[in-house]
Amino acid sequence: MPTEWTDPNSPIQIIEHQGFLVVRDDLLGVGSKVRFVDRMIRDMPQNEIVFGSCPATGYAQISLPVVARRYGKTAHLFMAKRDMDKLHHYQHRGIELGAIYHWVKMGMLNVTKSHAKKYAEEDPANRFLLPLGLEHPSVLESIVQVCHEQIPLVPDHIWSVGSSGTLNRGLQQAYPDAEVHVVQVGHTMTPREIGRAIHHVSPYKFDRPVKPCDAPPFPSAPTYDAKGWSVMVRWYETHPRPANVLYWNVAS
Repeated sequence: MPTEWTDPNSPIQIIEHQGFLVVRDDLLGVGSKVRFVDRMIRDMPQNEIVFGSCPATGYAQISLPVVARRYGKTAHLFMAKRDMDKLHHYQHRGIELGAIYHWVKMGMLNVTKSHAKKYAEEDPANRFLLPLGLEHPSVLESIVQVCHEQIPLVPDHIWSVGSSGTLNRGLQQAYPDAEVHVVQVGHTMTPREIGRAIHHVSPYKFDRPVKPCDAPPFPSAPTYDAKGWSVMVRWYETHPRPANVLYWNVAS
């Protein structure tokens, strides 16, 4: 049976922007993942969490060390080697927060994943390999629980961006009667990753930040969450907009 758990982070804040209800998890400063991986990391017996699927612009490298440190554990990240004088500012934050980086030459995603897997398998009693997209049953359960406990309304439509689609599929479970939209901002999403969502594709390449003319009117990760805003706004120029449209902003 699922263990008892309460989100230890500051409660979700929903702020209206241009008639849309926005989950402002950018206000957390460390991303929505700190909510959803908390129970998983708390309950795992291993002391090291290992992840090989984070891009240089990914927020997992900020969220994971925050939660790991909360429970006396360490986050090990396998990422593409780059000039240490040219690290992304998210990587600098990850280092400041205690993440241990393993820099991999020729670090394409399949290579960093392979190195992370090998490292975890060398000592499975102490090392836990996190899956792509941090998709784990307890993560999906935590998304549903957080929604039910902290969002004081039932949205008609829900929007989020998606790469692996874990958050969006959790929202689909939380609100089975809502119309759900996902805006693809990374690799081509599979039908399983999309789930029952209406699928949209951002016009921006994965590593390109959103232009100011397309950016939302609040702080948002420029290569990730921010890319969904203009897609959503334009959608409702040709489709009826219900009263409660919820947009999930993970980070800035």
